[in-house]
Amino acid sequence: MNRVAIAVSSIVSSCFISVPVHAALITDGFTFAVASAGGDFSAGTHFHSNTGGTFGNPAGKAEVGRYSTEEVRGLSEYDLTGLAASPTAFVTFNVFKAGGLFVGENDTPFDGTIDIEIYEGNNTEDLSDFEAPTVAYVTSFATAGLSVGDVISADITTWFNQAITDGWTSLGIRLRNEPLHPTSQAWTFDLFRLTTEDETTRIPEPGMLGLLGVGIVALGMARRRQA
Repeated sequence: MNRVAIAVSSIVSSCFISVPVHAALITDGFTFAVASAGGDFSAGTHFHSNTGGTFGNPAGKAEVGRYSTEEVRGLSEYDLTGLAASPTAFVTFNVFKAGGLFVGENDTPFDGTIDIEIYEGNNTEDLSDFEAPTVAYVTSFATAGLSVGDVISADITTWFNQAITDGWTSLGIRLRNEPLHPTSQAWTFDLFRLTTEDETTRIPEPGMLGLLGVGIVALGMARRRQA
């Protein structure tokens, strides 16, 4: 391998971070979406995704964002029955759609931030989960650059173990767009689960994409000269 190829290989290796492939599953989530109404964002009034198939939307989807004058929050609850404390615990989920669940109204995604919050659940779809007291703020993530199929993980080890200690029957995770986007735009997530490892999709580190491109071009030129 010539020096250019070695250099490009080094660039590629340094740009990417490996992803755990076989993170252990702790338990799957029970996922739904609740919306407010009439510009009042203080309480949930109806489902956008639930087992009853409200509006014909599929169950198990956490829609987050805005629909007209409604705020939509994604929720997922985890049955803690029989579970023990864990050295590590992450809430992990996938990007299902760059947009909301209603074609033509909030079918486009927003660039903004989404907060991940913890509340005490009960393993039931409740409209009141929309405004259930926040026990802990976990973190927030930016939606810019997200693609369908991307995986997001957030470390909730401390709160998961505390919930076990406190005898909770269910741990609730709530996703909310904060600050709320001013127009009808949303994101939708699914496949919520608790895992023992961070499964976050890794992308080239910021600022490295250009360098990677230069390296690939250099490798191509070197091969031409050899030919």
